[in-house]
Amino acid sequence: MICHSCLQECSGDFCRACSKRLFGFTRFSATLPFTMPELRAKCNRHYRISISGVQQKFSLRVNNAALELTDNGGTFILKPATSALFDNTREMPANEHVCMQIARQVFHIETADCAFVKFQDGTPAYITKRFDISVNGKIPQEDFAQVAGLTPGEKGSGYKYDYSYEEIANLMERYVSTYSTDAEKFLKLIFFNYVICNGDAHVKNFSIYAPNNDGIYKLTPAYDLLNTSLHVQELGRTALELFKDDYETDFYKANAFYGKADFLELARRIGIREIRAERILTEICSKQKEAFELLERSYLSKRCQKKFKSLMKDRLKALQIF
Repeated sequence: MICHSCLQECSGDFCRACSKRLFGFTRFSATLPFTMPELRAKCNRHYRISISGVQQKFSLRVNNAALELTDNGGTFILKPATSALFDNTREMPANEHVCMQIARQVFHIETADCAFVKFQDGTPAYITKRFDISVNGKIPQEDFAQVAGLTPGEKGSGYKYDYSYEEIANLMERYVSTYSTDAEKFLKLIFFNYVICNGDAHVKNFSIYAPNNDGIYKLTPAYDLLNTSLHVQELGRTALELFKDDYETDFYKANAFYGKADFLELARRIGIREIRAERILTEICSKQKEAFELLERSYLSKRCQKKFKSLMKDRLKALQIF
């Protein structure tokens, strides 16, 4: 059978590949011990998590190897399939799960631990372990909207898109002590979001934290990765502009979309040597086969798998054009 967390082959209810790596010694059933109607009945403002986004998010903890709703001490976030007016909404949990696994297993991007689960009636959901909670309590963390001092104001949720990836990197250089290393991780994550067609990688979907509570901040594991083109057609190729000053490369002026030249220019601007940026880009572009193999083992429908592949091929082609 296939492990519901890491998509690797496993036997019985034990996965040697991820039982310790993903959720420590905590293992739980891939079927939630409550139904969606029960979740709605029990749900109140205490169970809801105040994280922005279109999907509802609920706080969970593990009790006697079972997941339960909690308003105190939650260590997991549950995201059921949304009822919002998008395409393929039932596929959202599988979409986010496989994107997170492709990032981790194929491209070796550090990601939040996650799993694909179902309610008792078969309704799918996505669950992720909170990396801002430790045995000692809350870990200092801020997303880049908070770091930049951005607030909704008159723009409402639009404020999340009123920034650039270059400006995020500038803030990282100011606040992250291991900037040279984390800048490359950040660039790789931008490449990855572009390749998987994540048009919603906005300023709140990147964060820094101090995991040792020592005031030393670093880039957090990646989170909220999914192919938005499976659900919303009108989103742009990137949630944010690459550059902070409305700069456009000759490639962008000629094609009206980002290509290799644009990302190499971004790398130069944020202090990454071209040879390093080229190496990261080559890695991203050389692993289509491995990504597709994992995609084919995912919980996405065959129809969405096919569309995902087509979209990804288009983005990989754009990244290889100079």
